[in-house]
Amino acid sequence: MLSEKFTREKELLQRISEGDESAFREIYDLYKERFYAASLKMTRSPDIAEEIVQEVFVSLWIRRTALSNIENPTCYLFTIVYNSISAHFKKLALEKTMKQKVSEQMPEGECLTEDKLIEKENMQLLQHIMGGLPPQQQLIYHLSKEEGLSREEIASRLQISPNTVKNHLLKACKYIRLHFSKVMMLIVCLIM
Repeated sequence: MLSEKFTREKELLQRISEGDESAFREIYDLYKERFYAASLKMTRSPDIAEEIVQEVFVSLWIRRTALSNIENPTCYLFTIVYNSISAHFKKLALEKTMKQKVSEQMPEGECLTEDKLIEKENMQLLQHIMGGLPPQQQLIYHLSKEEGLSREEIASRLQISPNTVKNHLLKACKYIRLHFSKVMMLIVCLIM
């Protein structure tokens, strides 16, 4: 039974390497829950775990031409997951280090004022970006991130399914992240 599963997964990777979207969907269905569970266990954040799962499958599709040479599909796929989780934590550590270095270089009173100003500007930017979201996504994002309601509480309040809440949150977060990073890149370019 195990060798049949192994052979089937190798066959699916081979088909994916040839661009077969149905094979990709099958691998996705086989692994998405396991990837999510592993990511959630490590990050303790449902949103981050979902992002990691998405990143893994996007990465898998982008690198699909190399999949025909994979000897152990499960090992290969979970290596991608753990590399994505590791990259997430490295990014967090780098951000923390950078914030610490900046705060060490500023006088104490100036640092607090600067932090408050940056926080205020970021909130204004977030509000501006959120203005581009459809009304339902704006409301769901607000209820989740600003009022701290769970998906189930939001679903109950809006009389929609928790899955719909999840989909709206994912789309809203993706939109905000994309536009926020574009603005940050523009600012960096203007500064340089």
